[in-house]
Amino acid sequence: MDLFCFASRSLENVWRGVRAKRWAVSTASDACMRGRATKAERYFKPGVRGLLYCNETHTFMVPFLATSFADQKNVEANVWQTAWALPFSIQPLGDPRRQVAQDDAWYRWPLLIRRKAKNPNLNSVSAALNFTGTTVFAPVDITDEDWDMILRDLAIEPQDAP
Repeated sequence: MDLFCFASRSLENVWRGVRAKRWAVSTASDACMRGRATKAERYFKPGVRGLLYCNETHTFMVPFLATSFADQKNVEANVWQTAWALPFSIQPLGDPRRQVAQDDAWYRWPLLIRRKAKNPNLNSVSAALNFTGTTVFAPVDITDEDWDMILRDLAIEPQDAP
C-alpha cells in the first residue's frame, strides 16, 4: 500500500492542519510545483494513507487518511499564516501529542529499516519517505504491518482505524 509523508515547519502548523482537517504543501519553484502537481494528480486520491513530520521537533506525528484529491487550482489561505498549495482534506487518526522521534523511527520502524538496507547511503528520513522538494506526493510502499505500527505508535489501535 502507499504512504504519503508531508513535512511541517512547525508544531503550530501541524495543530492548525489537524484542527481544520486540511493539509497542503509550501510553494517552491515553478518546476518543482509542476512536478508536485503531476505526482499529486497521478498518485494521490481519497483513501490513501498519510503521515505528518515536524521539522521543528524532528518527529513523526498524526497519521491520517486523505478524504479529497489535492486541489490543483486553489491555495489554502485560511488555515496557516501563509497560503499553501495543493490543499487536500484529511481525516486525522491522532493528534500532535503523540510523536515518534526521527532517530527512534530509523531504528524501530521496519519500513525505514528496509529502505536503509536497500540504500545504505540513505541518511535522512525526508529522503527515505519522500517529503521534501520534488519528491512530495511520491508515495512510499509499505506493508499492513508497517501501517499498524505507525498507528500503534502515533494514533489509535489498528483494529479501530477506519
